[in-house]
Amino acid sequence: MRLKQTLAVASTAALLTVAACGGGDDDDTQKVDELSQAGVPVNASPLPMPEQGVAYNNPQPRDNIKDGGSLTLPIDNLGPNFNGMNVDGNSVATAEIMMWTQPMLWDYDEKGTPSPNPNYLESVEQVSDDPQTIKYTVNPDAKWNDGTPIDWRSFKTTWITNSGDSRYNPASTVGYDTIKSVEKGEKDNEVIVTWKTPSYPYQLAFPQLLHPKNSDPEYYKSGWINNMDNDLLSGPYIVDELTKDTLTLKPNPKWWGPEPKLDTVTYNQMEPTAAVNAFRNGQIDDVEINSGDALEQLRDVDGAVIRRNYDKATAVYSFGQDSALFKDDAAREAFVRGTDREQLIEIAFQGLDWEEEPPGSANIFPWQEGYEDNLGELGEYDPEAAKQILDDAGWVEGDDGYREKDGQVAEFTYVNFGDDPVAEATARAQQQMAKEIGLKMNIDNRPAADFSKALTDGDYDVIKMGWVSSDPYGWVWACQLMCSDSESNYSGLGSPEIDKGLKAVAAEKDPAKAVEIMNEAEKKSLALVGMFPLYAGPKMDAAKEDLANYAGASNNGGLAGFMLPHAEDIGWQK
Repeated sequence: MRLKQTLAVASTAALLTVAACGGGDDDDTQKVDELSQAGVPVNASPLPMPEQGVAYNNPQPRDNIKDGGSLTLPIDNLGPNFNGMNVDGNSVATAEIMMWTQPMLWDYDEKGTPSPNPNYLESVEQVSDDPQTIKYTVNPDAKWNDGTPIDWRSFKTTWITNSGDSRYNPASTVGYDTIKSVEKGEKDNEVIVTWKTPSYPYQLAFPQLLHPKNSDPEYYKSGWINNMDNDLLSGPYIVDELTKDTLTLKPNPKWWGPEPKLDTVTYNQMEPTAAVNAFRNGQIDDVEINSGDALEQLRDVDGAVIRRNYDKATAVYSFGQDSALFKDDAAREAFVRGTDREQLIEIAFQGLDWEEEPPGSANIFPWQEGYEDNLGELGEYDPEAAKQILDDAGWVEGDDGYREKDGQVAEFTYVNFGDDPVAEATARAQQQMAKEIGLKMNIDNRPAADFSKALTDGDYDVIKMGWVSSDPYGWVWACQLMCSDSESNYSGLGSPEIDKGLKAVAAEKDPAKAVEIMNEAEKKSLALVGMFPLYAGPKMDAAKEDLANYAGASNNGGLAGFMLPHAEDIGWQK
């Protein structure tokens, strides 16, 4: 699934981590030639590049992790909807919380190869090709905290709520909308899932599960708002306390798997600047680095290291469905042609020792096989072409330099979240670019905690956000972002032709051919200018040097590649 996140709170595609090279005097820096999996000193300069397919989260076996201790972390927002499969709860922040408390059925290694999580699944096998049929054998010890067995009923609830049934509002229906049936096998712990038409890879369906109570549409939609019912959870940790700004977790006494290493895990909602200060003061144990200034503030923190990797996210501009200006196709096209992505990249990566070209896809990374530039001419910065587009559409430049049409000023609101200086600098740069082509851009700064609500309400004209990949199959999830009937297509733009192409991707068994199908459909979707890819970049955190197995924001934020570390294994190295 693709997880949404605000870029104001440290994200490149919701996680554009920004760090700086150098720092302080030359005498204060330390030269490091290679990036260690455990991290590099906070005063390392220049910062070494990571290697694809390697975990940089200080990966350690359980035997090397101390028993006990606490972990305190910042988080950009808590809820309000804690149903991670619901479109309103589908955020990186909620995904991180689910990692500690909910069934995570699949393990991925650093390169993205999946295998069943033995805590929940004894085995998974394809028992028929025609029709495609998968048998899941559930660990018989696996139960929800209220004692309900995790069995075919949980799989059926997860299928129905994500199938496209109009009573529910899932973030994505990919992998579920072509299922024919979910039934009990010969044994109580066997689940037989049969598809009407094939869906590849089948591991995309059922990455997590929902308690059968979620089959009630009302509970599915609103029962998780500002609420996490421990009875409906099933993971190594449970909720100890939940307030508006703080979440505290403790080991689950009903957990059947390896004993959790930590005594408590605490999340404090805070803005990026506050998080950096909290890390400096020893109040939190890990923090994302969002700017060169932030990195400089961390250069002298004792006992800390810098960890970084290629991020698994893409930053995008997304246009609001109800925007008075951007309902005009020409206005959206002119906006993107007048956007200098290379300048935005320079702002985002200043001091990072990181360079990249602007991406041509929102669904597959430039370093993945099959990547193509699907933006074409739309991705080329050309303010003169942008002006001509507006001229041809009847937007006339006034004496103040801003355009008008039929008495309407070409004015829009850019919503920015949090107090991250890079996000603020990006907004100001974009404002100047818009002015150059005659568009009046107002900047509306809001707290980072308001991000999910703004998306849910559609309360913006254009927003800078990001999509984080929870697995290596981004091309399959293209329909989540771009199909016209997807709850996660925030622009609402699409067509039957594009939908047909995007929905055909999951039906293709050959990954190379599936990527080809996605590329053709994405070209047509990006041409509608509902979203505009900006950059990918690095994932970078400062962490206390003994922290092990924590992969950064959402615990699949990129420090460990595509690996999903087990929550019960996160802790402090001996």
